[in-house]
Amino acid sequence: KQCYHCNTTTTPLWRRDPLTHQTLCNACGLYLQQRHSQRPRELIEADQDDDDGGVSVGASDGPECSHCQTRQTSVWRRNKEGDQVCNACGVYERLRGTPRPLSLKRNKIKPRAKH
Repeated sequence: KQCYHCNTTTTPLWRRDPLTHQTLCNACGLYLQQRHSQRPRELIEADQDDDDGGVSVGASDGPECSHCQTRQTSVWRRNKEGDQVCNACGVYERLRGTPRPLSLKRNKIKPRAKH
């Protein structure tokens, strides 16, 4: 299979364009569903650049937050500019409209308290 929009051949979930029924990768399908427009080339190229890293040897070779440079997070997000950020930086910026202060960075992910 191949994504009709970005031509990728790997994705965790294949989707379909609701109008044309063309095969879409998860990223293109979700973008279309949420924004009612095709995923911009800048985001596609950014994802392709992330994949060009080669062989992953350890955790230090994984994704890195473009803001705080952490490599450990529960969820990777993208900010308004399309940069890959950790969950903490992404949520902070979305809620407060300003980048997360680096002084808030923690070395360990804090799990939610269960009630």
